[in-house]
Amino acid sequence: MTDQKPPVPAAKPVAPQSTASKPPMPAPAQKAVPVVPPVQPKPPGAPVTPPTPPRPTTPPPSRPAAPPLPKPNFSVTTPGTQPAQQAPKPPVAQTPPKPPAPPAPKPAGTPPRPSNPGQPAQAPRPPVAATAASPGGAKPLPVPADVRPPASTIRQAPRPTGVPQPGVPAGMPPVPGALPGQPPGPRPVPPAKGTAPLKPATAPQSASQPPAGQTPPAPKAAEYKKSPLRFLPLIVGLLVVVGVVAFLFNRFFGARTPTATPSGTQNQTQTQPETVITYWGLWEPTPVLEAALAEFESQNPGVRVNYQQQTYRDYRERLQTAIASGRGPDVFRYHASWVPMLRAELDPMPNTVYTPAEFQTIFFPIVSKQLDVNGRYVGVPLMYEGLALLYNQEVFDTANVQPPKTWAELRDLAVRLTIRNNDRIQRAGLAIGNAANVDNFSDILGLLMLQNGADPTNPTSQQAMEAIQFYTDFYTKSRVWDETLPNSTVAFARGDVAMILAPSWRIHEIKNQNPNITIGVAPVPQLGDNKITWASYWVEGVSAQSRNKEAAWALLKYLSSQEALQLLHSDASKERSFGEIYPRVDMANLLADSPYAAAYLADAPYAQDWYMNSFTHDNGLNDQIIKYYQDALTSSLSGSVQLDKAIQTVSQGLLQILRQYNLVR
Repeated sequence: MTDQKPPVPAAKPVAPQSTASKPPMPAPAQKAVPVVPPVQPKPPGAPVTPPTPPRPTTPPPSRPAAPPLPKPNFSVTTPGTQPAQQAPKPPVAQTPPKPPAPPAPKPAGTPPRPSNPGQPAQAPRPPVAATAASPGGAKPLPVPADVRPPASTIRQAPRPTGVPQPGVPAGMPPVPGALPGQPPGPRPVPPAKGTAPLKPATAPQSASQPPAGQTPPAPKAAEYKKSPLRFLPLIVGLLVVVGVVAFLFNRFFGARTPTATPSGTQNQTQTQPETVITYWGLWEPTPVLEAALAEFESQNPGVRVNYQQQTYRDYRERLQTAIASGRGPDVFRYHASWVPMLRAELDPMPNTVYTPAEFQTIFFPIVSKQLDVNGRYVGVPLMYEGLALLYNQEVFDTANVQPPKTWAELRDLAVRLTIRNNDRIQRAGLAIGNAANVDNFSDILGLLMLQNGADPTNPTSQQAMEAIQFYTDFYTKSRVWDETLPNSTVAFARGDVAMILAPSWRIHEIKNQNPNITIGVAPVPQLGDNKITWASYWVEGVSAQSRNKEAAWALLKYLSSQEALQLLHSDASKERSFGEIYPRVDMANLLADSPYAAAYLADAPYAQDWYMNSFTHDNGLNDQIIKYYQDALTSSLSGSVQLDKAIQTVSQGLLQILRQYNLVR
């Protein structure tokens, strides 16, 4: 609302007046305010809405003049209704008002002067000086007609304060009012349509009766407040976004750059990176290792093993290439004869895993011999493998024979069990003598050379040539085997051969081809009193480039424990006929009654080896040497080249291979 005159001093609320007469006081200049037209008197017989009776109050004691108060907000007061108590507002910088006279005390028991219910509210009066009440009571000061409404003679019943009352006419300007002894407090009334909104009050107030001819608005208990739940979708959305961002940040950056714990905080835990051990396996499928790896992870929180079964094709080359590029595994399987080829990739075993004395005691002697590099071991075996004599139990029962113990007995029994149809072999006695269809011919030939005392690095020596000649005689003289038969493993499964020399994993192949066959297993025959057997097994090593060497070696120590080896053997037995043969000396008795593993374990303490291990697929040391012997035997048995000259070629090629891998100078 815009004032029409210069600003005047702020009005002070009028104190309750006594009934005594007061001297007339000149009215100070009034501030122009809009005045609502007076309500026309109602016709006779019209219903009269009784005003709300006032609350009886107790007049306050006399008090000195208060400092100037700010200009009050306008409000509407129902006749006889007391406004709610409100703290005065701080004064606004205005023209200093004239100091009012202190109000005269009002006699006790004098009711307040009610206002005319039908009279519209007027602008507030400036403060006036009150005259002390006379004992007999005096007439009140006359109030100018344009300032104060006529007094109402209707007494109102007391009512509770602070509750909004209906019936306030729309657009009626408010008037100030106060309880006796309390500072005035403005109360808001909704503005009428077309009227500029008034300054809102700070406390609830009562409203006067509406003018005649107007419909009172519906009571307004409180201003409508919007529900805070309207922000719930926005809050949930923000939380989801923050959560996703935090997850992505932690996923890609948390493991590599964990947040440091601030100093002074002890309850905050720092995010620890997970250690992932990449494990390249070769022959064992994942289900065989699941339980053992899960147990290791439970014993080592924060460490996880990622097992990956590899194919044997080009495995050795792929392994070395991956390690050299920094993308290789932490733990990997390799053949024990590959140590000369993998010297740069193998990490020496720390003494915290096994001391040298412990290692030599726990595992078979061949393991310590093959895995020793400059006095330190570079791997841990989880299995043992070698050669044994496999025989057809039904054929032996029919012939009423026992497994042979020497090579002489084996040769005689092979001749006896061979069945011919004219010049064609119908059933061979033993798969031996050539390289074309004897699956593990190089292992058998290497075993004969070692048993005869030959140095494998010198195949032209007398001991070596005698062993090679003895081997070929089974084919050329005894004729217990020929090239018309299928490969030895297939021939045994079909019943086309009575005996073969093979590793234990060949038993699984035979059983898969012929589940009804009964297989007997015996130790390999010997040439003399000094017992020598053949070993060809796989071990687990740790990459020299691994970033998790400590965890990797801890994994191998656990997997080579008795508990883990038994678990591996049990789970492997669910996948095939039997599990891996134990590599530990102290566990050999656990498989002493096994019909398949007992013979291999009986030979394990006497096992030796050289670089003639078949089916390692290394495309290196073993395969290259085997290829030289294969070509020599094939050319010699075909008659194109004499055996001694063919072995000369083997000797030359062998020397080059051994120099390539620093095995000879």
